[in-house]
Amino acid sequence: MSRWAKFGIVMAGYGAAIVAGWLASWQYNARVAGLPYDTSGGMYAAGEAMYSTAAFLVVALVPTLLLLWFLRHHEGFWNTMSVVSLAFAAVGLVAVFSPLLFPSTPRHIGSLVVELLRLAQLLGVPLWCLAFGLFAFMAPTRASRRVLVAATAIELVIGVCALVHWIVPASRI
Repeated sequence: MSRWAKFGIVMAGYGAAIVAGWLASWQYNARVAGLPYDTSGGMYAAGEAMYSTAAFLVVALVPTLLLLWFLRHHEGFWNTMSVVSLAFAAVGLVAVFSPLLFPSTPRHIGSLVVELLRLAQLLGVPLWCLAFGLFAFMAPTRASRRVLVAATAIELVIGVCALVHWIVPASRI
C-alpha cells in the first residue's frame, strides 16, 4: 500500500471521528431539548461537550492505532516516542511525590502546574499504562521496547501511589 493510501485511510478515519462527534452532539441536543431549561444551561453545554468528545475519541482510536501500525517500521519515530514516554512518566512520578518532597510549597503558578500534572497522572494511570504497554508491543526495536517497558513500570508505581492516595485515609498517613 502506498504512503498516500495509508495517509488517506488515516485521515478518513479522523474525518469519521469528527462526524461521530457531530452526530453525538446533535443527538444529545435532540434528547435534551425536551428537558426543562431553567438555569442549568452551562450543565447542558458541558454534557454536550463530554458526550461529543467521548464519541470522537472512541472512533478516533481506530485511525490512531492504524497510524501506529503503519509507522511500526520507522525506528526514529519509535525511539523518539519511547524517550518522550519515559520522560513523561518520570516527570509524572516526581509530580506525584512532590507533596512528600515539598510539603510546604508556596502557591504560585509553578506549584499549580505541578498539582495539575500530579492529578493527571493519578487519574490517567490506566490510560498511560495501556498506551505505553501497547507501544511496547508495537515497537520494532529491542531498545525502544525496553524504554517503553520502563515507562510502563513507572506508571505502575504511580498506580500504586494512586491507590494509596485514595484508599488510605489522610488521618492515618
